[in-house]
Amino acid sequence: MKKIEPTQILIFSTILFFNLSAGLFAQDREGQDFLNRASQYYLGGKDEILVQVNIWGFIKKPGQYLVPRHTDLISLMSFAGGPMDGANLGEVRIIREGALSAGNNGHSGQGVKPPILKVNVKKYLETGRKNIIPNVEAGDTIVITESFGHKFRNVMGITSVVGLMAATATVIFAIDRL
Repeated sequence: MKKIEPTQILIFSTILFFNLSAGLFAQDREGQDFLNRASQYYLGGKDEILVQVNIWGFIKKPGQYLVPRHTDLISLMSFAGGPMDGANLGEVRIIREGALSAGNNGHSGQGVKPPILKVNVKKYLETGRKNIIPNVEAGDTIVITESFGHKFRNVMGITSVVGLMAATATVIFAIDRL
């Protein structure tokens, strides 16, 4: 029988120790998910829970806001100064990055996009039905786009200026020919 050297025992013991203890050092997936969700909340004055949300587009003060946890879309838009003239209130999009079905910040790692809610704020303003306005959630990004009519007016305004310049150039050219 072959004699086992002390260095061989030491190497074997070290490898065995690291292989067995690897499971102890691995992060618990459920604990990680809980921490991901917990890191999306902040504590405000009077121990009020706040969530961080983004609002972009045709809003007077776009940016990132810390708002109370049960804030609805209309209140968030009010915090941000309200919609600008030309905002498309018929289709306000909420990109629900904070939708943590598995605690993974809205990403499955398999190319699945986060859900996008479409809210008709114009309908709310016409009917007053509060049930069509959702609450914002931690990590949400609200996008308010420009209405088609506003885009059309802007293009027509530019077209008018270009047309006026072309007409002026034509008149100058015609007078120069005389």
